[in-house]
Amino acid sequence: MKELLSDVRQTLQDYVDPHNIITSSRFFKGDEQPKEYGVAKDILTKVGKELFKDLKSSPKEEIYGLCNELWKSLYFEEAYIACIITKKLNRQYEAEDMKWFSVWLNEFVRSWADCDTLCCSTIGPLLSQFPDEVEKLKSWTTSTNRWMRRGAAVSLIVPAKKGLYLAEVFEIAELLMHDQDDLVQKGNGWMLKEASRVHQEKVFDFVMKYKEVMPRTTLRYAIEKMPLHLKAEAMKR
Repeated sequence: MKELLSDVRQTLQDYVDPHNIITSSRFFKGDEQPKEYGVAKDILTKVGKELFKDLKSSPKEEIYGLCNELWKSLYFEEAYIACIITKKLNRQYEAEDMKWFSVWLNEFVRSWADCDTLCCSTIGPLLSQFPDEVEKLKSWTTSTNRWMRRGAAVSLIVPAKKGLYLAEVFEIAELLMHDQDDLVQKGNGWMLKEASRVHQEKVFDFVMKYKEVMPRTTLRYAIEKMPLHLKAEAMKR
């Protein structure tokens, strides 16, 4: 595994392009800028797929161990590759795999890009398979770590798109309702927006119930996919 890890890092060094860092910096504010090599995503996807071919016959715990080392580097590109690998393992997920994923979110995520990639590629698909694990998200909403709190919402985006766990979506949204962090507010609104794809009327009713206390950022995200007349009604002061 050490040799594979070394090969991945050498490959990333070979494809460094400083312009990629300049481009990505437009999407982050101040200390939110992730640690980066400066490698394009199409290269990362290729590297991740090739690495998975070398790993797929290995025991899952060993694969997660390698992914853990990639996450520990705190480089966005290495985390992205780790997520490509874990996404490809989705048919082998077990409920207890959440222990790995929650550690990565809590200890190694450093940007919304890390957070969203992990939650949408890996945690969300696991939650779609194991409903009992959704309960753990509630404790994340009170974490001092902003990425755990954002992750509580963003981890439900994949299931919410399928119409799953609407009651839990609303419960998480209520728990995060008064969060002062704008990235948590955006994640909360994004979760509601995706739930509205299947449950538009119920999400609209939820928004209307809480519109007086819901941060405007959350509200705007939540109604983004709704018809104009519903948006206008929700945005009324």
